[in-house]
This record gives sequence, C-alpha cells and structure tokens, in this order.
Amino acid sequence: MSALKLGSLLVKTLAKPVANSIKVQAKQHPNFKEFCIGVAQKSHKLEMNLKMNFLGYRKEVIRPLNDARAIESGANFISEAFVFSVAASIIIAENWRSRNKDKNRRNYVDDALESLESRNHEMVELLDNNASTQKLMETRLQQLEDDNVKLRNVLDEILSVSMGLKRHTQYEQPAVMGIPGITYKD
Repeated sequence: MSALKLGSLLVKTLAKPVANSIKVQAKQHPNFKEFCIGVAQKSHKLEMNLKMNFLGYRKEVIRPLNDARAIESGANFISEAFVFSVAASIIIAENWRSRNKDKNRRNYVDDALESLESRNHEMVELLDNNASTQKLMETRLQQLEDDNVKLRNVLDEILSVSMGLKRHTQYEQPAVMGIPGITYKD
C-alpha cells in the first residue's frame, strides 16, 4: 500500500513538468495557441459573470482578454486542469482499489463464516449422534451388567450345589411338560 502511495506521489510530481511543458507548447504551436485563447476567453467570461451575479460587482460589458494574456491564462488553466485531473484520477483509483480490497475481504470473511457455520452444524449433528449412541451403549451395558449378575448368581448356586454347600432340593425343579405321544423317562 505504501508503494502505491509513493507511486501516486511520483505521478503527481511528474505531472508538474508536464504542466509546464503545456505552457511552453501553448506559446509555440499555433493550433494549440488558438485553443488556449478560446479556453481563456470562455473561462474569463464565466469568471466575470459569476463575480457580477454572486459577489455583487456592478454589471458591465465583459471585454475579451488580449492575446498574450489569453495565451498565458489558457495555458495556466489547461496545465492546472491537467494536474487536477491526475490528482483526481489517483484519488479515484485509490478509492476503487480500497473498495475492491474491502469487498474481497468481506467475501473472504463471509466464506469463512459460512464454512465455520456448516462445520459447526456438522459437529452438532455428530455430537447428537454420539449422544444417542452413548445412551444406547449405556442401556446395553446396564443390560449386560444385569445379565452378568444373574449369571453369577446362577453360577454361585451351581457351584454351591456341586460342592455340597447347598442341597439340590432347595431349588425349584423345572416343570416338565408332557408332549402328547412322547413319554418322558427319569
């Protein structure tokens, strides 16, 4: 950015010799001399009309400038207009560059925010899925723990009976169902 500002300062500095060259060319070339005289006469008329209308000067007939003064005035006007146009174009270019930079930055920030929001949404969905999976796993774990306790009790009873610590008759015997046509033998 500082290089751009230095470049614009350089262009403004180079515009001044060009403006001086315009003044010299106005005195040497006949077509450009006539153009400068016309510009000077019109700007002189405009200036005098504005002074009479807005500044309260008394109304009088506007006399044209003599050729030497008109050439000098027209060349000054054109050279100053050139310097002004260079400065104005630099300001406009800097403004355009700044707007473009801001626009690009906003687009980048908008894209980054959009990406973060979509990533956040994905993470929330993943978290919800993990929470439901965790609940299912906790339910299964509780069921396995309950089954483990039941199996341990059954195993303890079987070991107690097989070691003779408890009598087998203390337990309920399963009821044997009879199936018609099949006899059961003990």
